[in-house]
Amino acid sequence: MKLTRKLSSKAFYLSQSLILIFGLIFLSGLYYILNSPQNNSSYTTRGPVTILPKSLRIDLDLPEENLLTFQPSVIVSGNTLPFTQVLITTDSQDLVIESKKDGSFSTVIKLDKGVNNLTAVVFGQNGESKSIERTVYYSKEKI
Repeated sequence: MKLTRKLSSKAFYLSQSLILIFGLIFLSGLYYILNSPQNNSSYTTRGPVTILPKSLRIDLDLPEENLLTFQPSVIVSGNTLPFTQVLITTDSQDLVIESKKDGSFSTVIKLDKGVNNLTAVVFGQNGESKSIERTVYYSKEKI
């Protein structure tokens, strides 16, 4: 017993239209779920994190603490938040520089003969500040 039934063109077009409508509803629902506001915290689909850290920080790479040098100047370098102004002070001078996009900063400071107390300070937008100190000894005569 073989049953063969031929579909009319009207029934064929109706079935194809229903398949298309349900497919579009499914895809639009999937699009809504993947792009809904609750799902914006996904870092893998949104790219790198570009929000600034909440806490203010400063680190000095150079000079080392209690450095003895025979050069009249020293490099001061470190890291802080991006595009932050850094105040570098010694007993005889003050200098303001801005950190780069990655938060690094670097400058050259002239030293006075003897003990140089060096302080680097950053200020946050809400008025807070962080500082770090180094002592550098400068001698014109090699020991």
